[in-house]
Amino acid sequence: MSSAVSMEWDGLHGALERIASIGLNPDKLLAAIGAALEGSTRKRIEEGRDPDGVDWQSYAPLNPLYAADKKGPGILRESGALRATIESLVEEHVLLVGSRLPYAGIHQHGGVIQPKEGRQLSFMMGGHLWHVDSVLIPERPYLGISEEDKVMIIEELEVALARAIGGDGGVP
Repeated sequence: MSSAVSMEWDGLHGALERIASIGLNPDKLLAAIGAALEGSTRKRIEEGRDPDGVDWQSYAPLNPLYAADKKGPGILRESGALRATIESLVEEHVLLVGSRLPYAGIHQHGGVIQPKEGRQLSFMMGGHLWHVDSVLIPERPYLGISEEDKVMIIEELEVALARAIGGDGGVP
């Protein structure tokens, strides 16, 4: 370079350090995103739709016999426990969103329930006692990142970067 100017600007270095700190220590940003994802997940359960915005009823309707006796207002909303137990956790710079309920996974991914003991499952449905070898639970995803969630995540990141540039630490 035949001509150059060197300058010291503490504000620039400080802003760059704060921006880098977001990537090196993202836990506070991830926690803010997690709190928002908890809300959007609860909303999906309330509305009975998957992260793509498709109603569960359109591809995994309730068994009519089960629906006749069902308590609660809709799919995955009998007691409200699943919705109430949605939580987020940040561990080692990784954001986890979900529920600790033992049946949360079968509703998210679907699957076959088989007896743990004995030869058959026994349960009441539609006013009848049923004895079956297995029960298929259809997939009804409630966890995931929707298009609205993606927008929210970008907005959270933009706020954090604006704070970092402005000098107040870069975290919500």
